Amino acid sequence: MRTPAAPRELDVLIVGAGFSGLYLLDRLRDAGLRVEAIDGADGLGGVWYWNCYPGARCDSAAAYYQFAPKDVWRDWEWHEKFPGWAELHAYFEHVDRKLDLSRSIRFGTWARGARFDEPSRHWRARTEHAARGTEDILKRYLVACIGHGFAPYVPEIPGLESFAGA
Repeated sequence: MRTPAAPRELDVLIVGAGFSGLYLLDRLRDAGLRVEAIDGADGLGGVWYWNCYPGARCDSAAAYYQFAPKDVWRDWEWHEKFPGWAELHAYFEHVDRKLDLSRSIRFGTWARGARFDEPSRHWRARTEHAARGTEDILKRYLVACIGHGFAPYVPEIPGLESFAGA
């Protein structure tokens, strides 16, 4: 891995690109702050990026999963009251087309630690990306939008590692 360069400076670093992280990213960019989000996934959705197993769907009515700005919901229609993961993935892509969020997100980037630097009154976060290595990011605010489902759980099932079926 490469040696870290001097820390980049932001006003806000958001950890997580799910519903809450994307909403906050949009609001803070509109407020004129230098903001960026990171997510370990290679695409939008937070836990919904990973939850794509057969039968995965949300347990709340779709309206609760909808962004409020008119330009986002005006031309989107849910096909099910409790949408499955594929429709949620499509919705995240729709939101991205409308709000251009991906330009402020570093995908495939994991937060590896953070500490508050008292003299500068800033957070110093250590991030890691497979191709870019580690990087320090200095920011005034650090917001963890990781939700409750951020740690994957894979049950111990004999033969799971070699299973190739549906």
